[in-house]
Amino acid sequence: MASVLGFGVVDTPAVAAADDTRIAPVADIDQLARAPAAALDYQVMVGELLLLNGDTQGAAQAYVKALGYSKDPQLAQRATQIALAASRQDLAYKAAQVWARAAVHDTRAQRAAVRLAFVNQDSAGVQTFAPQLVASADSPRDGYEMLAQILSDRPGQADMALDAMSKLAAAHPHQAAAQYAFGRLALNYNRIATAASAADKAIAAAPDWSEATLLRAAIDVRQGHPDAAAKRVAGLKGSNRQRAEYQVALARMLLQAGNADAGLAAFKRAVAIDGEFAEARYGLGLVALSQGDLDIAARQFEQLYKTGAHGDDAAFYRGVVAEKRGHNDKAIAWYKKVGDGDHLFEARVRIAQLTYDQGDLAAARQQLHALAEQYPDQSAKLHAVEGGLLVESGQLKQALKVYNAALQDAPDDSDLLYARSLAYEKLGRIDEAEADLKHILSQDADNPEALNALGYMLTNHSTDYARAERYIRKSLKADPDNPAVLDSLGWVEYKRGQLKAARKHLEKAYQGSPDPEIAAHLGEVRWKQGDHAAALRIWHKAQAKHPDNAVLKQTIKRLTS
Repeated sequence: MASVLGFGVVDTPAVAAADDTRIAPVADIDQLARAPAAALDYQVMVGELLLLNGDTQGAAQAYVKALGYSKDPQLAQRATQIALAASRQDLAYKAAQVWARAAVHDTRAQRAAVRLAFVNQDSAGVQTFAPQLVASADSPRDGYEMLAQILSDRPGQADMALDAMSKLAAAHPHQAAAQYAFGRLALNYNRIATAASAADKAIAAAPDWSEATLLRAAIDVRQGHPDAAAKRVAGLKGSNRQRAEYQVALARMLLQAGNADAGLAAFKRAVAIDGEFAEARYGLGLVALSQGDLDIAARQFEQLYKTGAHGDDAAFYRGVVAEKRGHNDKAIAWYKKVGDGDHLFEARVRIAQLTYDQGDLAAARQQLHALAEQYPDQSAKLHAVEGGLLVESGQLKQALKVYNAALQDAPDDSDLLYARSLAYEKLGRIDEAEADLKHILSQDADNPEALNALGYMLTNHSTDYARAERYIRKSLKADPDNPAVLDSLGWVEYKRGQLKAARKHLEKAYQGSPDPEIAAHLGEVRWKQGDHAAALRIWHKAQAKHPDNAVLKQTIKRLTS
């Protein structure tokens, strides 16, 4: 039942589904209700008849009425279950209160009562049943853990949750589990000072309890004190594996807080402590890869592949490292080692793309066609990739044929529509390009890629800059640090004569991604501002890495000739 309802409080079998049976009412059934001794049986029978006819709402009401005649815990559990199936949280709470009072040692009953009290915003009920939940659990730690989980998912009721937990913590000032649960709940609701105080009390009560120290470290991180967090974690005792696990936990906290450098350092410490801890090495490889430290990343993935830990994932990411280094043959070799797992499909697609990069478009297309047969549910994506290769090779009309054929089977596929719009734009068929992007937006009005593409297209192919900017700013709202969107915004501002604002956004875009087209735009703005030397520096730096980029070449020629 718990899994069906997603509620996590009732573990009894699921309510019987309605079938085609229709049971005729007993002619004198109401007479049963007039006999006080039969009232309970009457309500239960009515409830079951209504269930058989698919009326869970009526069944829930009947079962809750039955509880007026009996406080039997099994009956109350059944009533709670049916009310939850009917999405009647109010009736479920009435039933759960009876269940919890009749079965004070049943953790399921107490958990249901606390959860439903919280859902129904009954502060007094939460405070009544919370101590009973803790008392019914196998241990205080288990009880407080369950309670904290129940009270942690409703931001609008943070005060109610914290009030209930604070009373429990105050009643047990030297119980580490109570203080820890209070601190964790307070941190969840961003009450940092309260969380820190509770965590300190938990550590004082149980100095060797690693979870309490890790909670305090998480609070340090949230307060912007990564060094203090690292010092705390370094002081934890245990086996090499345990100490490495503590460093991995710290690394994840730091990464979640956006401190990638400190997170990388924590992963390095974990690997130094226990070089056989695969999770630490895998985490180090991923963070190093994201930070551009390819040497460190390569070593981790090679070691993981050698030991067989995360073998397929390690092979895939080692291929990514090789690809980033421009070693296409090595990248293909590593991608071919991926034999299973989440990255198998992507590895095969990358092999096709690299085959194209090596100059063999025909072989790349054959590989993509073979993949489409192997992965029919991914055919739209594969056609989008194939079309992209054709566009890149200048075969725009052939690309359109691929997109058109694929869209006959998947007319609303956003990837295909987006790709076809770019091909249309390159062919100068702007109305059709715009129509494809608007088709995407008709299905997903906030699609940031389509909004940005449409705004950028209008900037380049119309004078309706105000409308273009509206689309771009809407895209930026969804993805505020995306260099491509910042580039579009800077470009439309430039077109509107707003050079200062344009430069600001283009510089931010260029810092995020030194793309040659962004460099062309930023250089043009600097040129128009009169700083020709700065413009030339930007262009020449981009040309050194992208000598054949058409937009860059055209911009330089147009402004300097």
